Amino acid sequence: VAVADRFSWAAAVLPPVFALWHGLWLLLLFWIALALGLGYASLVIGQEAAGWLYVLVAAFLGFEAPAFRRDSLLIRGYRWRGDVVAQAPDLAERDFLARQP
Repeated sequence: VAVADRFSWAAAVLPPVFALWHGLWLLLLFWIALALGLGYASLVIGQEAAGWLYVLVAAFLGFEAPAFRRDSLLIRGYRWRGDVVAQAPDLAERDFLARQP
């Protein structure tokens, strides 16, 4: 499985859908706990501050989504075979297969 290391808009905009789609159950539990915690915290710190905290965490999830996917694949038994830098996923797969013995 090739995992692109770039910002994931799906993870930033719809974290629970992204987590369910990729089988990231711990990320889903984290997001639920975060949403509930920010809902409660908004009573203390205000809705605007809680909203900005949510935007900050959503941006973090967008940047870290590929790492979460890679770690999930490693836990499921996949092996990390190396990094390939390419312009497109098909070029990365071609370059990866070309260097295999």
